[in-house]
Amino acid sequence: MYLNPTANTWSAPPHPQAGDPLELHRTLPGFMPTPLLEAPALARELNVKRVLVKDEHLRAGLPSFKILGASWAIFRALGGVTGGFADIDVDPETTLVSATAGNHGRAVAYVARLLGVGADIFIPAGTAPARVEAIRSEGANVHLVDGDYEVAVGKATAHAHGKALLVGDVGESMTPLWAREGYSTIMREIDEQLGAPDLVVVPVGGGTLGSSVVSHYRTAGPRPRILTVEPEKAGCLAESLAAGRPVAVPGPHPSTMAGLNTGEIDGPAWPYLKGGVDAAVTISDEEAHWGMRALADENIVAGECGAASAAGARAYFAAGDPLGVSPAATVVLINTEGAHDQQAYDKIVSR
Repeated sequence: MYLNPTANTWSAPPHPQAGDPLELHRTLPGFMPTPLLEAPALARELNVKRVLVKDEHLRAGLPSFKILGASWAIFRALGGVTGGFADIDVDPETTLVSATAGNHGRAVAYVARLLGVGADIFIPAGTAPARVEAIRSEGANVHLVDGDYEVAVGKATAHAHGKALLVGDVGESMTPLWAREGYSTIMREIDEQLGAPDLVVVPVGGGTLGSSVVSHYRTAGPRPRILTVEPEKAGCLAESLAAGRPVAVPGPHPSTMAGLNTGEIDGPAWPYLKGGVDAAVTISDEEAHWGMRALADENIVAGECGAASAAGARAYFAAGDPLGVSPAATVVLINTEGAHDQQAYDKIVSR
């Protein structure tokens, strides 16, 4: 575990933003706020007053939160500022290109289908077949890459150069910055549903979602503690925070928490994470599987990445609550995804 004693007093730098992502999100088919669900058994397990789960297992018809960032990034990249996709002119010859570990690629493919344009998605060949087929189901061309997520990013970048729109949620282009803006919808909904919790727990891969959490809670208003969670064999944020600089964790990254297997923190996200994350923990696959079962016992569906928040919270409190947020705390866990492979999910939660 890494602890940052100054995070709660650090303030995020100003970030000028054109347009309102929530305005766009409200135009997406089937969009509605995701629920904030009580998890009383987890509250007893963690010895806190309340545990609430921000349940992103179904967001605008997709099984993860990624549509929030992908839709806003694509909208802004195509010149949109206000309104929805119907308010912008899109060249039908456009192709959206992205690397993914699963969820982001499906979200990009979904938006491409919504716009009536093509999509080329690059994904590590070792990804679970159910995730690959889910992307294909949106009509995308899927390119299997021999290598990890970082290799897929390189392949997608080379493929898109000069002829297509590269849509990443990591990298140095504007789309990761816009993706971070898009993810702010999650926190804005939490504000309306609850107000400010005492602790927010967020899974981290490349760090774009984590930086969105920090950006929201390290500006004006209440300042809850922020805990990040990563796979132990891809814990690039925890290692980077401990070193005080970005540190890459080379692959292979075999965790079943596929969307968190990036091994490297996104450059634009790093200053926010370095300044504003209070604590960072790493967990094993078995701990993530415990989180899936614990959430299932609360009638909440969570894949490995989404359940990492529950497992990370348990690891943090088992270490003695070093930030001093319990036992009267209200803890919010961000469940980032549902079950992508129903057979594998059933096998894990039935153990």
